[in-house]
Amino acid sequence: MTPEEQRQYDTWFERARPLLDQKRWPEAMKDVPTLTFEPAQPRPLAKPLADSTIALVTSAALSMPDQPPMDGPNIEGDYTIRVLDTAADPRTLKIWHTHFDLTAAQEDVNVVYPIDALHALAEEGMIGKVEPVAVSFMGYFSNVFRMRDEVAPAVVQVLRDAGADGAILVPV
Repeated sequence: MTPEEQRQYDTWFERARPLLDQKRWPEAMKDVPTLTFEPAQPRPLAKPLADSTIALVTSAALSMPDQPPMDGPNIEGDYTIRVLDTAADPRTLKIWHTHFDLTAAQEDVNVVYPIDALHALAEEGMIGKVEPVAVSFMGYFSNVFRMRDEVAPAVVQVLRDAGADGAILVPV
């Protein structure tokens, strides 16, 4: 984060803090500092989808039972990631997000982590296989600069280290 970005964020946070404390999210976030990106340039997969290893990435703030919880109540968000084992029973995952209605996800975690559907695509031959690791992070955050500089690179590194050919992002 550049010094100018830090200044922008600090100025916004000072002004928005009372609204965040009151959980008045739409009002607080209406003038949050944002990023401007050039449109992504699509590029083809290096190999056919039927031969590709596909990873799953979710912003639902999930963790394995033996991992520490994410800090859902943190007023600024949680900027950590959790690496999930895609072979584990998805019903054992914990959901730590506090900024969306969890009802459907608690009934069936596949709503926010469609691992069963991804495994079915592999069984049908639509994709080569499911990457053994998935990644979860919290989709609520107030500092886009930290998401750009910390979370996104961490997710990409995990997927590169794992050897995934592609990924599906499930935003919440």
